Amino acid sequence: MREVRGCAVPDWWPPALWDAARRGEHATVLRLAREERGWSQGQLGERFGCSASTVSRFENSRRGLRDVAVLRRFASILDLPAEAFGLTGADRGRPASPASTALASKVSIDLSQEGDDPVRRRAFLLAAGLAGTAVASPNALAADGMEVDPAAFLAQRLDGILLGTTAGSARPAPISTLQTVLTTARTDFRACRYVDLAARLPELITTAETTHQQTGDPAAAGLVAQAYNLVTRALIKLEASGLEWVSADRALRAAAGADDPLALAEAQRLLGSACRRAGHHDRAQTLTMTAADQLDVGGKAPDPRHLALHGVLMCSAGYAAARAGDHDRATDLLADADATAGRLGDHPAQQQALTANVVSHQVSADYVLGNAGAGLYHAQAAQLGQFPDTERRARFLVDVALCFAQWNKPGRAYQTLLTAERTAPGEVRTRATVRRLVSDLLHHPQQASLPGLRQLASRTHALV
Repeated sequence: MREVRGCAVPDWWPPALWDAARRGEHATVLRLAREERGWSQGQLGERFGCSASTVSRFENSRRGLRDVAVLRRFASILDLPAEAFGLTGADRGRPASPASTALASKVSIDLSQEGDDPVRRRAFLLAAGLAGTAVASPNALAADGMEVDPAAFLAQRLDGILLGTTAGSARPAPISTLQTVLTTARTDFRACRYVDLAARLPELITTAETTHQQTGDPAAAGLVAQAYNLVTRALIKLEASGLEWVSADRALRAAAGADDPLALAEAQRLLGSACRRAGHHDRAQTLTMTAADQLDVGGKAPDPRHLALHGVLMCSAGYAAARAGDHDRATDLLADADATAGRLGDHPAQQQALTANVVSHQVSADYVLGNAGAGLYHAQAAQLGQFPDTERRARFLVDVALCFAQWNKPGRAYQTLLTAERTAPGEVRTRATVRRLVSDLLHHPQQASLPGLRQLASRTHALV
């Protein structure tokens, strides 16, 4: 055994790595440790949540290795002591920003008022977003200018919670606290902040599940179901991996124990989406229509939440029919969704959101049916301001770009993608569909007339 900065060095360290650590050459330490593991730059990037090109820039010193959170993360993945990167046990990271300091102060004051009860302390940390430090903070990575691959980061974090590779020692938390954190997670999703979402969801799920297991509260079961529904919605943006089946099943099981028909219907809808991705289009329609039948939409004044979700379910069923190649069935179901939107006249915000959703699904259905011209025609009926959040606006724009590409209008497709990226960079840089479209544009005969395309490919991790 040797020592580096007071730390015993394992015998398996090659002399070159030991010497680099002693000299403080972090980039060389990173490269040698990776090679010692027999990993490619891409394999290390997958474990970290970044691209192979980013790892290459770290190793070639074109991007500085300065952020403590990043260094600690690499040390953990490579099974190195922190001292290999010049850190000690006392290193905690960069000084906090004034905003985060104020938040920490507020939490500390709240904790002193509540006493030292560990359950309350856990709840406050969870609500503040301060609990769960198993991975480097996305904000810390962004501050270092690192190109985090949000799809890889999402996959890694959600794989951990769904397959049991993320260790957890959660304690129960008040329902109100869990609801607050779920609301924050939904806000992240709607704003396409998927890296933040990936960092937040595992802690939320383990705490909500523990709360339900120990209290048996149906409200906690409903929160578990809603959290897993959010996981499924995020996974559907990535390449199919089978994890969407796991999360959809867990949501459905949790929803069955909750007194929440909306959560149950949403869980069935998302299980239908998983079926659709696997090519089981008839099963997807059956699940979705069964969920719609369970909602209370009769009478003169039905619950607007039930009406709105009923319309969304009709949209999903219509898209599944289109995926099955059934144009007439898709048209009928989307017409039903539009009729449902018409019944929301006393609730203009929900009516506008559902109407926009119908148009968006019509464009998607036209695209998968090979009717790009019809899709672009229907797209003219939508205004971006009609969509209730950033995520839905970005999804619509990506579908329009797909239609332009199918119509052999690569320039229009590219410009629409750029508009989508300005609207929601997180969506464009995460979705597998976008990566495939950008890759197709790179190989199009007219790609030379699309200035900045390779830079977009780099930002969307479409380059191989």
